[in-house]
Amino acid sequence: MTFQQLQYVLEVARWGSINKAAQKLFLSQSNISSLIKELEEELGVELFKRTNRGVAITNHGKEFLNYARPLVEQKRRLEELYTRQNTEPAMYFSVSGQHYPFVVDAFLRFFQEKASERCVFHMMETDMDQVIEDVFQNRSELGILFMSELTEGFIRKELKAKGIAFHPLETLRPRIYFSKDHPLATRKSVSLEEVSGYPMIVFEQESGVGIDYAEEVALHDLKQADRIIYIKDRSTFYNIVEHTDAFSIGTGLLPPGFSSRHVISLPIEGDPQMMQLGWIKLKGKPMTEEMTRFIELTKEALEDAKKLLEEPAPL
Repeated sequence: MTFQQLQYVLEVARWGSINKAAQKLFLSQSNISSLIKELEEELGVELFKRTNRGVAITNHGKEFLNYARPLVEQKRRLEELYTRQNTEPAMYFSVSGQHYPFVVDAFLRFFQEKASERCVFHMMETDMDQVIEDVFQNRSELGILFMSELTEGFIRKELKAKGIAFHPLETLRPRIYFSKDHPLATRKSVSLEEVSGYPMIVFEQESGVGIDYAEEVALHDLKQADRIIYIKDRSTFYNIVEHTDAFSIGTGLLPPGFSSRHVISLPIEGDPQMMQLGWIKLKGKPMTEEMTRFIELTKEALEDAKKLLEEPAPL
């Protein structure tokens, strides 16, 4: 299979005729017809039904187009990218993190510093399993995640198997998220027993991934929860907390501009498991100037968010 054959299939499908496709490509009809036939024989499927009026794409052909079109488009973009007369290549940087607003804060600080340069950045908010996989597959230079006392053994074993190093950022006492209008919102602290009757919000993990990858610290037994709301993104999280009496467990960090002003967090009574936030990278991957700077900005954003926990809530 060649890109030339993919291009011919796309053109024939576009015009509904091998003859018209040949005219547009300034090629002979027999050449295009022969190469498409060779491709069909190679794949073992019929992509087009030949008729006296032209060709009609088959179901196999429609399926094939779904895969062929993005491949041809990516090839075109690569060719354009490397035929440009640029003096310097663009800066590429990507980071994956769990659903932490302070990471987005750090990313925007990083972007603002580098915005004057040619750059392509990726900021991926996802679950822990995907954060680890992104770093392992080199889709991200860095990953931001947490471990608890319960999950540390499993996560470290998983990271070691993938050749990934964990570097601590901060150890935090987990807190409970509420709406500012929640019946318990006026308390200085709450116990897990007091929230057990309310719905719990949980970030949904990929199918088959166990509790060791959970976004929330495993303090509340989900099997005992009567009402659970599974979500995928942070915006939905804030909307549900704001408009219901549901709660969730996490860092409690709510930096202004990166969270909802209608959501608060309160300390958990007793001695809950601590959350160890950290950053990960492949062990053999050298540290770049961009990676080092992003970590510095992450620490700054984290410190700024922590200070807000110590300030009294506005009346």
